[in-house]
Amino acid sequence: MTLHSFAKINLSIHLLGKRPDGYHEIVTLMETVNLADDLEITGQEAGTTVTCSDPSVPTDGRNLAHRAAVLVRDRYGLGDRGVRIHIEKRIPVTAGLAGGSGNAAATLHGLNALWSLGLRKEDLMGLAGELGSDVPFCLYGGVAVATGRGERVAWLDAAGSRSYVLVCPPLAVTSGWAYSRWKMELTKDGSCINLISSVMQAGDTGRLASCLHNDLEPAVRAAYPEIDRAKGLLADAGMEGVLMSGSGPAVFGLAPDRTAAERIASDLRGRVEPSWRVFAVSSSPRRNAAV
Repeated sequence: MTLHSFAKINLSIHLLGKRPDGYHEIVTLMETVNLADDLEITGQEAGTTVTCSDPSVPTDGRNLAHRAAVLVRDRYGLGDRGVRIHIEKRIPVTAGLAGGSGNAAATLHGLNALWSLGLRKEDLMGLAGELGSDVPFCLYGGVAVATGRGERVAWLDAAGSRSYVLVCPPLAVTSGWAYSRWKMELTKDGSCINLISSVMQAGDTGRLASCLHNDLEPAVRAAYPEIDRAKGLLADAGMEGVLMSGSGPAVFGLAPDRTAAERIASDLRGRVEPSWRVFAVSSSPRRNAAV
């Protein structure tokens, strides 16, 4: 079977403090967009084999899709039942777009079907939470507020569709590094999540740009001037609400519509080095079915 694994952007992310377990308490509003990897999942006699079109992606136990397969097999006593997973990678790696988390989420859905496990949503969410903070959201996508370390997810019925332009400088910024450089005095009150949630549910794109916020951005921008360059390119192109997604380095801007997003993305591709990646994307609806 072939499954799509969608990227996400953080429209707002607030850090509330460090937890005793070493993670950070957060509140974030996320949306999936239609930039996606494809996962081809097939059975094999034994073991877990992961391959990827991007040679920079690890294919051993460091890969979240690989870890998802091992977790499911061990948790449900499936012995050495085998699976082969090929990832056709389109989402930039370590870019703050949850590419790896989405791959893990798609793998959980795929194995539930391939191995006829009959797992319910709560079962899948529990497994996802063990794999990573963004994996529970990536299971179903759409628009949602995530709290805790990101594993507690409340989905929203967001009206309409939004278009964005993503600019991804050729950097690898790990979330652990970005979180370790967060300073409490840089944060703002996370209560504005309620405002942005209302704006999303009302489909008020005009107000959305003024609500966007990312507590991780100042420290990442200070270390990587490419973030400022990406933001400047989008702002100069007339984009609104320009913001870094997650721990970066991907930066996005809100476009008036898909046509404008395509035009701006095409122009920016001609102005940046080939190693920079630029995408025009739109909202990807919540996935209600398992596969």
